Amino acid sequence: MSVTNSSPSMDNRRVQWENPLPVSEERDTTTWPDGAGYTADGLGVDGNTGGALELPSAGFEDVKTGLGLWRTDPSDSILLAIVIIISAAKLGEIVAKRLGIPQVVGELVMGIILGNIYLFSGWDFFNFLHEMPFLKILSGIGAIVLLLVVGINTDLRAMLKVGLSALLVTLGGILAPVGLGCLISYFLLPGASLNTHLFLMAILCTSSVAIKLKVFDELGKLQSIEARISIASAVLNEIILLLFLAAIVGITTSGRFSAVHVAVTGAISVAFLIGLGMVSLWFGESIGDLVTRRCPEGIKIFIIVVACIGLTYLAEMVGLATIIGAFGAGLLLRYVKTKSLTGKYRSMDELVRPTYLVIVPIFFVIAGAQVRLESFMDMDAVLLGLSITGAAVLGKLFCSFCVVERGANRLAIGIAMVARLEVALVIASVGKSVGALSDTLFSAATIMVAITAIMSPPLMKLALTRAKEFVPEKAPVPYGLGNESRKKFLMLRQLGRR
Repeated sequence: MSVTNSSPSMDNRRVQWENPLPVSEERDTTTWPDGAGYTADGLGVDGNTGGALELPSAGFEDVKTGLGLWRTDPSDSILLAIVIIISAAKLGEIVAKRLGIPQVVGELVMGIILGNIYLFSGWDFFNFLHEMPFLKILSGIGAIVLLLVVGINTDLRAMLKVGLSALLVTLGGILAPVGLGCLISYFLLPGASLNTHLFLMAILCTSSVAIKLKVFDELGKLQSIEARISIASAVLNEIILLLFLAAIVGITTSGRFSAVHVAVTGAISVAFLIGLGMVSLWFGESIGDLVTRRCPEGIKIFIIVVACIGLTYLAEMVGLATIIGAFGAGLLLRYVKTKSLTGKYRSMDELVRPTYLVIVPIFFVIAGAQVRLESFMDMDAVLLGLSITGAAVLGKLFCSFCVVERGANRLAIGIAMVARLEVALVIASVGKSVGALSDTLFSAATIMVAITAIMSPPLMKLALTRAKEFVPEKAPVPYGLGNESRKKFLMLRQLGRR
């Protein structure tokens, strides 16, 4: 899912992505020759062989609109856009690595810079990040690949062992933000409607799955207890929020709450997830062995692609996010192996990793571009945004107290839950579209998303990689310790640190 915000500087002038064939001056860009209309987020595509995709621009001259680079065939424009995004992502990764911060921060910041560069220069060359429909599809594919890799690297049995902590973290990460959201609504939004309060609480309850997973992957800690608790909690949080969003949208648009619809959707969603989990636990290894030994290499790739796309589609059909389906596909396919040209077996992670390294950074750059810096120019929005940010941070840090596993880094788990991005932007966009959120409140939500998305990854890295002194497993007990000191030493040695 993605969010598109139109630039406030856009006027009625249009930039045409023309193909080489002649085009008439006056034409209907909203209908096909047979009379069927087609629009996509304000973009019109005509059905003539000489048609063009028209995009809103900021109304600058050709020199300011990329020296005419976008006045080419649409397919060429798409290729140029992908090259620019990948280059920007790589540059952000290099700078972030030099600064010692997670690479995902560099990707997000590059997206924020490119998506808002027109504010400082009046140059609308990078407006394609908001206006090119294909990039929304590519961003969605990036999210799917990210969750597919996470599913491949997830041991469901190990995740179930932390199920109680994941459930408590989910509940704490919802109840605490809701309570703080009620305080903000009472003191700062006394005259707001019930729908506004509900959307604000939903935004505060979100937590970015993508950011925390990218950081855990960069640090090589996807198998850690902190990652397992955070991932399981993120999946549960996603389900609850999607059901809650469906309920409040129904209340806002129709004025009534359909408990039956929400209950049916929730039951189907839970059944879908439980079914995927049971099949993965009981038959995952058998499925992997069957596909690995019995299927030709070409058929293996076909099975992998169809399973991934099919499950993402089914997840959306039952009311879940597509990324949940991709995560389930990773759980089912994690034991499949393919042969390389040298005859050696490769794991699913090795097979998907090259695609992951190219596509996933595109997702974060485009997601960063959705953050509009003009929100920071409205002082009322800034003050409200800082208040919401404080509630968002404190509400998720409360999750640190909900972890019951011994030896877990509770602070790291709380910080991991702080980051907001894609889901928060989607809920804010839906709230604005149905009239529940004003422009000021929408800008405040954008400010909260920008701050938490950038601050969380470095703090996660700091919490997860803080210096520890490890005691060797077979280290001798120091001479002269009393009984109590000896017990404490043995206990610390078992935990693996002083």
